[in-house]
Amino acid sequence: MSLTVAPRRGKALAAPAIRAIAAMPPVRITRVTRACAAALMQLCDRHMAESPAGANAQRAAGGRVLELMEALFEAPLRAWAWICERDGVPQGYAFGTVGFSMVERAYYFNLESLFVSAEARPSGAASALFDAARAMADELGCIDLRWQVPVAQAGALALPGHAAAASVIQYVFPTSVRSLRDE
Repeated sequence: MSLTVAPRRGKALAAPAIRAIAAMPPVRITRVTRACAAALMQLCDRHMAESPAGANAQRAAGGRVLELMEALFEAPLRAWAWICERDGVPQGYAFGTVGFSMVERAYYFNLESLFVSAEARPSGAASALFDAARAMADELGCIDLRWQVPVAQAGALALPGHAAAASVIQYVFPTSVRSLRDE
């Protein structure tokens, strides 16, 4: 397809041809099971690799897989995770836990991590993962989905004994439970 535009002096200029953009195959979101736990761990490793260097130093000290597997798969469940795939290739994950607000005297769903690999952005994967977490918040009867996002590594707070503390912004997304409660 080409487009012709007539400038003021009467000469026609041909605009560059517009190429059709091939549609991307849809993303598939699946709840993490024991069978795909290894893929989740690989995505976590990629997440750490793509994070600023200061964040990696703090996280490298932890990383106990046994506790993660217990939280995800053994009753009572204490964590939930989803993997996003396109054409069978894992592209990202979301991970969340439930917290309790003393002030509101209600449970909320805490989106701990939402990661999509750099080469898979933008793709709709992050939105699909977020939607899965928000649906779980509703299913569990939580009043909100809360997501803390680091402001910037450069703006880290220098707290005594906590060299890797970082500033965050907390976003709060009400669920249908809050709407019912407020009526």
